[in-house]
Amino acid sequence: MLFNDIIWTEKMRAVFRDTAPEIYLCGAMGTSKTLIASLLFFDRIINAPANVNQFAIVGASGVLVKRNFVDKADSLHKIHRGLCTEYSQNNKDGSGSHFCIKGKTGLKIVYLAGADNKSSLTSILSLDLGGILLDEMSWLDIDTVREAHGRVKRLAYPGWIIGTTNGGTPTQEFYTEFVDHAVPQFKETVPQTELDALKGDMPSRHYYHFNLRDDCPHKTAEQTAALIATYPPGSFYYYSKILGCRGFSQGALYAPYISGDLLIENSRINTRALGNVVCSVDMGTSTGMDDTKHAHTIATVVGFTPGYEQVIVLESKIIPSNTLDTVIDEVDKLLLPYWANYYTKLSKIVIDYGDSGGMLVRSWRSRTRLKNVTVKPCIKTGKGGNIGGKEITLQSRAQLKCQLLMDNRLMWAESAEASFKAHKNILSTENGEELEQSNIDNDYADSLTYTLTENWVKLSKNIY
Repeated sequence: MLFNDIIWTEKMRAVFRDTAPEIYLCGAMGTSKTLIASLLFFDRIINAPANVNQFAIVGASGVLVKRNFVDKADSLHKIHRGLCTEYSQNNKDGSGSHFCIKGKTGLKIVYLAGADNKSSLTSILSLDLGGILLDEMSWLDIDTVREAHGRVKRLAYPGWIIGTTNGGTPTQEFYTEFVDHAVPQFKETVPQTELDALKGDMPSRHYYHFNLRDDCPHKTAEQTAALIATYPPGSFYYYSKILGCRGFSQGALYAPYISGDLLIENSRINTRALGNVVCSVDMGTSTGMDDTKHAHTIATVVGFTPGYEQVIVLESKIIPSNTLDTVIDEVDKLLLPYWANYYTKLSKIVIDYGDSGGMLVRSWRSRTRLKNVTVKPCIKTGKGGNIGGKEITLQSRAQLKCQLLMDNRLMWAESAEASFKAHKNILSTENGEELEQSNIDNDYADSLTYTLTENWVKLSKNIY
């Protein structure tokens, strides 16, 4: 392919002209993200000053990087072959893999590295790099992405990053730490699920979304239709490859029903209009976020409208202690504003007491400073989990959440965003129960569940 063979769209031209230090090209497969990223990468190198002569392309593997940027007919190296030297792999570990570009101020070295070759990657990312192209960020280790961003900011010259990716999972750090802060360009072509996640609070970062409708001038309608038929709708790969959006994991229980509309700004919530507020505490033995061997203690505060039509998760917080007195003090501190301002509305603290029996509940009752607030064990499944003649099971608990979500009756305040994100990650068993993965997402989910079972009859009266 020659440069003159490229079919340019308005969006591709905009990317080519963009001078932002960080540019992220996200979207569906086969939409020329890698091609336009390569062209922009080349253009910036050609115009780099004389004292900046080292750059890098990093991808999932060395083989893929060489194939996409050197070997393919529409690769950077082939399109600009008159301005590129031959590809060379000097060292056995691949750390010397490179070619040069004949820039306006001299030869510029482009190093190639795959994330599968740690020796090569470490060697290249230790250099003073003027710019880096990160290909398929969703496949890269987050420390590689972090190191790349840090590396280009160490020079007096304003270094830059160009990143490409299909859709990943919403909680991947390359999204939360980098992409989600970018300002969306061509906003009308960005899917709503992406717009919901983009904060746009860093003008130095620009986000472009490429889709199979607007960004495939080189494909026939038949080719595009065949591409779309590759993966079944609703699957993770359909979201990732066909829509180019962040998707949910295969087997996600709640994610299909959760949209960004269910996460509400705190300022929009009229707490005074709530009829009842319940706090639940899922007790764990972990002493902090870094402790992955034990369950975490999670306190969740939930508000219910007077007719129980709406459920709003007001706050959800990790209590980083396994000492009962400290947990009680921290929960009291969390609830004090509700107790002081909405005295009669804060009705209960329900506790998953584990193997501690009633002793834990009795200790809590005697120590809490929140007078006239009921402290009681949570309602469990099976024995003792019969409400209104209906036995509570793991399956029916999950079904209640699903139904509330489908009816837009369950939502989260921004101050409970951790719980919101956790429910996107919860997987389903074959029986439709929450899959126990022994992680913090399950802890957040359990904590919310206990507030719902406290009001089971009132919440389910319009469902069953």
